[in-house]
Amino acid sequence: MNKRFIQVIPSIVLYIAAGLIAAYATWAYSNCVGIISQARAAGQLAASGNEYDIASFYMSNCGQYAIFALLLAAAGVLLQRKPTVQQHPNTIIQSANNEATDAELDEWFSESKSENGNK
Repeated sequence: MNKRFIQVIPSIVLYIAAGLIAAYATWAYSNCVGIISQARAAGQLAASGNEYDIASFYMSNCGQYAIFALLLAAAGVLLQRKPTVQQHPNTIIQSANNEATDAELDEWFSESKSENGNK
């Protein structure tokens, strides 16, 4: 199986999950609109003074699913755009330089600890 195809599979799974959750959020939104309009028509709910309750009703029933679908889609995009890590010949030289730098830093820390301990 192609390596690039295997890397795309997780992003496709995230896209499918985002689509399903977005479809559910749309269905939940249409039901919320129906419930709110029925309550207003029956005189059980006045729009003025209940803005927070109405917004809370939308957010608890459909808003959180829409946000979650957007986050999953964004994760799919980021996962798809993730660059593949390739070993470059200069990486070996850079890691050797980093080890030398680490040894120098360790020596410097030990010297500074001994100087602070003497004071």
